[in-house]
Amino acid sequence: MSNKIKYRLKFIKSGNVRFIGHLDLMSLFNMAIKRAKLPIAYSEGFNPHQLLSFALPLSLGYHSNGEYLDMVLAEPRDCKEIVNLLNGNIPDGVKITAAGRMPKDSKNSASIVNSCAYKVILPEGHGISDAIANEFITQTQIVITKKTKKNLADVDIAPDIFEFITKASCEMVEEIYMRISAGPNRSVRADSVVKALFAFAGAVYPEHGLIFARDEMYSDTKGERPLLVIGEHGEQV
Repeated sequence: MSNKIKYRLKFIKSGNVRFIGHLDLMSLFNMAIKRAKLPIAYSEGFNPHQLLSFALPLSLGYHSNGEYLDMVLAEPRDCKEIVNLLNGNIPDGVKITAAGRMPKDSKNSASIVNSCAYKVILPEGHGISDAIANEFITQTQIVITKKTKKNLADVDIAPDIFEFITKASCEMVEEIYMRISAGPNRSVRADSVVKALFAFAGAVYPEHGLIFARDEMYSDTKGERPLLVIGEHGEQV
């Protein structure tokens, strides 16, 4: 492993590609790496596989401007070359926007995620006023029923919501920006927060009318450190 180099890639997932699942996305990158003829490193053992891992699976149907992938190469490559080669061999809907060469002792992105930022666009006629949204987010407790491995449990998600900002027109909410806990320590789903808002307002949750987009992932809870920091993690493009 001493001669192998870890890179972190930031990419967009949009268009029809947002409807493919996590395993299919991994297969897509497997094929793009082979077509780009990048010197990807492989695991050892009877069933070797490419050394790449994603920071956090994206819910099916979500757009994203801030997805991350860690990739290990057997030989060093220029970050700009990596980006150009992959973007030339990957389907529309996925685009690499940045790459950085990581220190040898850096942890995988999946282990350091602590919060994610989302934008949610609400459909017309949803019945959520800006005043109701403000009442909702100023509660000391926001309890939802969450499915665990064994059963259902009531969980207070108020400590998991770090930012909650609304954009309104005619006093009705049009968009919600939120930054919430995510990762191995604590995690809450973006749609769980929105469902709790609709339940608080006594409104019917529109299963198919909402648009969710993940904007960024952070290694902290303050939203100050994206997983790829410009000027810190090697070369950037």
